[in-house]
Amino acid sequence: MFLRAAGYSGICLPPFGIFILPERLDDPALVEHERCHWRQAERMGVARWAITYLWYNLRYGYRDNPLEEEARAASRTK
Repeated sequence: MFLRAAGYSGICLPPFGIFILPERLDDPALVEHERCHWRQAERMGVARWAITYLWYNLRYGYRDNPLEEEARAASRTK
């Protein structure tokens, strides 16, 4: 599976879906993190979200990507 090979537990790929490793499906923080990315894509539009996400990764790095920061914050509130 791509997730395991890439070292991810979950990934949001709008408009295709959210994909989470089976053993992590019961992790509410991870599920909410990925759901937040889905809501971001709904709010921004899929193309704009994808371009912005990639740009932020290049500019700020994954950890400091503002969209990742938002998703981490959302996962702490549930």
